[in-house]
Amino acid sequence: MLALMLAGGLLVTAGGPAEARQGHPARTFLYVTNQFDGDVSVIDVGARKVVGAIPVGKAPSGVAAAPSGDRVYVANRDSGSVSVIDTRTGRVGATIRVRSAPVGVAVGPDGRFAYVTNGGSNSVSVIDTRVGRVAADVPVGTEPVSVAVSPDGRFVYTANQGSNNVSVIDAKAGRVVTTVPVGARPAGVAVNPQATFVYTANESSASVSMIDARADKVVATIPVGVGPFDVAADRAHVYVADLGPATVSVIDARTRKVVRTIPDGVAGTTDPFDVTVSQGVAYVVNQGDGDVSMIDTRTGKLTATVPVGSTPYGVAVASRRQ
Repeated sequence: MLALMLAGGLLVTAGGPAEARQGHPARTFLYVTNQFDGDVSVIDVGARKVVGAIPVGKAPSGVAAAPSGDRVYVANRDSGSVSVIDTRTGRVGATIRVRSAPVGVAVGPDGRFAYVTNGGSNSVSVIDTRVGRVAADVPVGTEPVSVAVSPDGRFVYTANQGSNNVSVIDAKAGRVVTTVPVGARPAGVAVNPQATFVYTANESSASVSMIDARADKVVATIPVGVGPFDVAADRAHVYVADLGPATVSVIDARTRKVVRTIPDGVAGTTDPFDVTVSQGVAYVVNQGDGDVSMIDTRTGKLTATVPVGSTPYGVAVASRRQ
């Protein structure tokens, strides 16, 4: 009988899902959106291979996992919706209508709310995950692309490509409290784990803006690569996916300088598009090559490359104890 291990430790067979053995340690999976295929590739990180593909909406773009690891949220740009994947079954459990051209998605630290940037309506849809529907729509800047939530859940940040700024939303009040000008065409946004700084990858000005999260102002502009498109941060470093030269730049958060440039494929064709960092590994979506790179953040070495679907866009990490 054909069997496939999917996220959450479910053994999927020809006869349907069955619970995996109890007591297994946590396993980590990547969920990668494939725009042209309309699905999400599921990668077993330990095995370093794709173990499933989950159909979602049209042009799936941003993706984010709930802190519990039992749900993954996918923004479907051309469907105007968010698919909610149940990682235990490996299937879409709900589809939530949002506004026009949803692209980015992030989940708060307690999992209660998911935030979706609607690039076509210049807004953020706030999804109440308990009831599975939109609780509010918050107007932001022009063409919001990506979104990040502070570790304490108090603030939500959107990178607005069309207005070259970041909208800062007070999550409790449900409104923008300030707007911070950054570089040209900010595409990615991230908050460090200490909640002290917010970073944007500015695609058209080849830079990263470093925002003081308390003062809500840019305190440094760091030259990076040619076309930085996404950014991720751990406690000490910032990781930048650079489209043009096919590299990942590593910034020392203390010195505010690029300290390492990691090759990630072939310049002009690989197109590193999205990056996230978890447990000492940087996961990079390479849109041109149709794969995901795994980089050891300690050594800066590329340890694996896993082929996925057509024109991958985003990646999320989800772990569940078996």
